[in-house]
Amino acid sequence: MNKLTTVDFKHTMLFSGRVIKVCADFDVSGEFLSWNATFYVAPEFFEMTGCVQRTRGETDSQTVVLSIGQALNARFR
Repeated sequence: MNKLTTVDFKHTMLFSGRVIKVCADFDVSGEFLSWNATFYVAPEFFEMTGCVQRTRGETDSQTVVLSIGQALNARFR
């Protein structure tokens, strides 16, 4: 059984400058990180899932935060 890691962070939307709080769980499977993020954009909550390849020079948490940030910027353009 894989251990889930939780990371909470604030993300500033690239185009609107809006700041949203994100809570994400992720687990490691070989060279990949699978994540599930929950966040609130008024007036509702959203969930996103994704997978990203592990990156040298960054912690797993940093890689997940960057991946989620890119997904949020693409989704809320």
